[in-house]
Amino acid sequence: MDRTPTVIEAVKMSEGYLEKHGVESARLSAEHLLAKALGCTRLDLYLRFEEALCEPVLGEYRSDLKKRARRIPLQYILGEVEFRSLTFRIVEDVFIPRPETELLVELAGELMSGREAVRFIEFGTGSGAISGALAAENPGWTGIAFDKSDAAAALAEANIGALGLSGRIDVLVSDGFGEFAEAGTFDLVVSNPPYIPAGDIEGLQAEVSSWESRTALDGGTDGLDFYPIIAERGFRLLGPGGVVAVEIGHGQGSAVTDILKSAGFAAVEMRKDYNGLERMVAGRRGD
Repeated sequence: MDRTPTVIEAVKMSEGYLEKHGVESARLSAEHLLAKALGCTRLDLYLRFEEALCEPVLGEYRSDLKKRARRIPLQYILGEVEFRSLTFRIVEDVFIPRPETELLVELAGELMSGREAVRFIEFGTGSGAISGALAAENPGWTGIAFDKSDAAAALAEANIGALGLSGRIDVLVSDGFGEFAEAGTFDLVVSNPPYIPAGDIEGLQAEVSSWESRTALDGGTDGLDFYPIIAERGFRLLGPGGVVAVEIGHGQGSAVTDILKSAGFAAVEMRKDYNGLERMVAGRRGD
């Protein structure tokens, strides 16, 4: 080609390139990365299909395409992710929030329905997406979000600050509930803990197994290591009528249900996601 490609030509060539490297939804990645290089939204590309690209844009685009071909997650390259219609900055070594986790936020809101002032605590906050969404959608809610990773806690604090929620959510570095949380002072314990069985991680798609934080994925031999901790300590932290809500892996519903019941929770229920996969378990502390 003796000229620079147009937007649509670049997208089509890039789609084929990414497909050859095993990237799923290659067209989507190609469009997002070109929008990044152009400084516009992905939808804006459709109004600019015949526009010729300049070399500086092509240079950035080629660089990002090479990263994506190495199976670096798209979110890490873009530096952000959308969650519950909110934008969260994301960096390497911090777990990328998934669309299905939005259902956990929805479930928490449902279980706390009718309560304007809710005090919550999140175990393993990562980017701060769950806590940020809970507080953003419920103006009377306040809470604590903690993570054992310094990098994750720093990112969560920045994201929560960008949402204007710093005065309502305290972000802490901790590897457990610790002494910063007093017994009976919370209405909601929420978590999307590591739940992938250790032996299954290498079999996940390359974007996950090669690039995401192993600490944020590894739930031990059976993927259930963190649920007894959340259940037992969460029960102590909750006041009467308080709720625990956790995300789970498919096939873990019965086991996590039993763990919550053994810790003393009542009205324990398992919920599925839109694909019919086991996704959440919740329980309530009695009065």
